[in-house]
Amino acid sequence: MSAESALLRGRKAAEKRMIDECDIHRPGETVTDQETGDVTNTTELVYSGMCEVKSNEGVAANPEAGEATFTVVSRVVKIPMNSADIHDGDVVTLTASRLNAFTVGKKYRVSGFTPDTFDTAARLPVKEIL
Repeated sequence: MSAESALLRGRKAAEKRMIDECDIHRPGETVTDQETGDVTNTTELVYSGMCEVKSNEGVAANPEAGEATFTVVSRVVKIPMNSADIHDGDVVTLTASRLNAFTVGKKYRVSGFTPDTFDTAARLPVKEIL
């Protein structure tokens, strides 16, 4: 079996685990309506489709701010390889989940995405937007 065929089989297997749905938007320009003065932030849809959300168990932190200590758990959102050109700062919104309704509506910002040749999925490191 060639490396390429093994990789393609791995990508198909990874997609079978992507049972959630998400939209990924790229923040755009801020636009002000000249008549009303209303300000809107434009976005561009760069991906809509299957995904998987996973805790990145090896990357938890307990930073301190003033006298408070809190826990930050890093997450990864997986989407099919080569399905979108994802950039840092893009926003992932979970739109559907077959197994965990509490994740629907959650928003995450992509930070530190670097694709590799032999990835079976695009693994997007994200932080939740509260």
